[in-house]
Formats: sequence, C-alpha cells, structure tokens
Amino acid sequence: MAVEDKISERVPQDEPKDRTRLLWAGVAVVLALMIGALWFSQKPKANTSSVRAKHILIRYNAADPADRNRALESLTSLRERILKGEKFDALAREYSEDTMSARRGGDLGWAARGTYDPAFDAYCWTADVGKLSDIISTQHGFHLIVVTGRTISDAEKFESDLDQRTREKQKQGKSQ
Repeated sequence: MAVEDKISERVPQDEPKDRTRLLWAGVAVVLALMIGALWFSQKPKANTSSVRAKHILIRYNAADPADRNRALESLTSLRERILKGEKFDALAREYSEDTMSARRGGDLGWAARGTYDPAFDAYCWTADVGKLSDIISTQHGFHLIVVTGRTISDAEKFESDLDQRTREKQKQGKSQ
C-alpha cells in the first residue's frame, strides 16, 4: 500500500472546480453594464410647461334642460360647501362623476397645455394656484376646478418676457 499512497499523492485527482465565484462575478458585470446602459440611454425630459389640477365633474344631458338645471344646482351647492370650509378632496370622492379622478380626490395629475377642453384649459393656465373656480361648462359637463400646481418652461418664460418688453417699448414710443 505504501506504493499506492505515493502514486496517489503524485497524480492530481480530477475534482470539479468551484466556478461559483466566476459565475457571480459575471452576473455582477452584466448587471453593472445593464444599469449603465439604462442610465446613459435616458433622454432628459423636454422642458415643457405643465399644470396640475383637481376637479369635480357633474355630467348632464345637453338635450334635457331639467337635467342641466339639476347638475348646475348640485355643483352650486358643492361650491358653497367648499367655500364654507368642507374639503374639496372629500367632496370630489363622493360626488364627482369622473370615476378616474374621483378616487384621487379629483386630482388629474400633471398635463401639458392644450390637454383639456378649451374652457377647462383656459382656466387652468390663467387662475391663481389654489383658487376655487366658478362653475365651468365643457362638453363633458359642469366642473369646479382648483389648480394645485403649475410649471412654466424656460422657453415660455423667455417668450413672455420678450412680449412684455415689446409692449413696454411700444408704450414708450406712443407716449413720446
């Protein structure tokens, strides 16, 4: 047996190599490459103007004057309740007929200029943030609207400033 022990010590046995570390290193490299690709492939968001609003919608049948009056009276009552201090969000959840936004207290999220009906959109872009609207009529029904946020793009700010400067120059030219 002594001879066999000496032979087995000299001949390396074929043991399977543990390649787990190599495998995990490969996974880590692939993961790092994927994260890097996602990071660098993201394009910056366009600098656009957007508005955030919440509303209560009461629909009515345009062909039925009685239904229109019912909707108008209902929204008038809701407006008075809000002005007396009731929470807009709670009333929107309970009474708004816009099922998607009603669940969120009437919140419509952020939207670009021109997204909404013209009368609705005009209010959103001209009203003070946080102010409750009068009743606004659109093709969808009657709305109460509160603008909760507004961002103006740099290009639009520049254009507005340029228009204001032009008007000031025109006024100076007329006064002289």
